Amino acid sequence: MESSEALDVINLLECPSCHKMMTPPIFMCEKRHNVCARCKGDMTMCPACQNPFTDERNGLAERLAEQLPYACPNVDKGCKEKLLLRKMAAHEVVCPQRLYHCVPCRPRCRWRGRRFQILEHMKDEHKELVWVKSYNSLVYENFDIKTDYTCTHILSCLKEIFWCHSRRDANKGRLFEAIQYIGKKGKAECFEYEFEFYCKGNNRTAVFRNKVQDEENDVEKIYESGDCLVLDLSVLKYFVNEKKQLFYNLKLERIRYKN
Repeated sequence: MESSEALDVINLLECPSCHKMMTPPIFMCEKRHNVCARCKGDMTMCPACQNPFTDERNGLAERLAEQLPYACPNVDKGCKEKLLLRKMAAHEVVCPQRLYHCVPCRPRCRWRGRRFQILEHMKDEHKELVWVKSYNSLVYENFDIKTDYTCTHILSCLKEIFWCHSRRDANKGRLFEAIQYIGKKGKAECFEYEFEFYCKGNNRTAVFRNKVQDEENDVEKIYESGDCLVLDLSVLKYFVNEKKQLFYNLKLERIRYKN
């Protein structure tokens, strides 16, 4: 909680026009009243004294602004973070209350919404890409080791939501699978996933376990790092049946740490 002195300074940085905290650049009118850059662009006269604005900036006010905690722009959506301006841009990228894109169908799908709206959107518009259990028995249809394939599903389980990324790279001869937690940074480490590939009719299996990744990590870099499931297609071809089907189980669990 801010001290009364800090709150007094914060109040001094309130724009007289839009009544929001000003951030650099901060301009002045002929009578030295401050105004934010957005309002200066929308009007020509100072709302406090009706004198014209100038192009002169208030360096002292800008330096003060850089030393004060600002509320996240998503405060009206529930984010309670307050940060210095130099840290705000990095926070906005990972803020759980930020606007999200439709990751699996972008750029074709132009939807944008909040985290709590993602699953509803996916069920309404892309229900074929929705999984809703922590344990799923699945099958790749038309699994061809000579062709590329990329797909992203959403997994809703354990009262959370996750992106499930899959890529078959024929040139590299690899299958990549990665799971990302959708939400607050750092919470991904509370979950781990398991892929089990199997061939019906014999005992051949391949099992891989790993921790879930934060959504801020670029999926391409996850693939490159190898910190995900990476299987040679030359091995997987022995799991594919004559109908070009590859059967597998996907399980996601919450990690229970030992005291």
